[in-house]
Amino acid sequence: PAPPVRSLSLPAYPRGPARVRLPRRIAKGAVIRVQAKVRHPSRTGLRMIGEHQFAPDPENPAVYIRLLEIYYGEAKLARYEMTSALSDDPIVTFTLRAIREAPLRVVFISSEDKTYEASTLIQFRESTS
Repeated sequence: PAPPVRSLSLPAYPRGPARVRLPRRIAKGAVIRVQAKVRHPSRTGLRMIGEHQFAPDPENPAVYIRLLEIYYGEAKLARYEMTSALSDDPIVTFTLRAIREAPLRVVFISSEDKTYEASTLIQFRESTS
């Protein structure tokens, strides 16, 4: 079996790809729940030097997802600025009103300025119930 992710050194920690998940059926005008996720570590870059005291750790710099941008068609819908307090492998859930068929794109940018991107097409499929 693979070692637990927490036991992996930072360079060995797997990164990417980004993914975006939509409901199976989307009706025009419906408010849908969207999930965006990326495989990425989150480290504060701090080390404990005493009880409740921390200092920068030059051997283990801060590494995290610092920005998430969401685009629907050509419009930028949201920009989330994040910190190293984010968990490993973050999943961000948000709602969106599906007003037109168009691409939905999520872009994660790391503190190392690496980009992880995913996109999918919002298409209307009515429920058959």
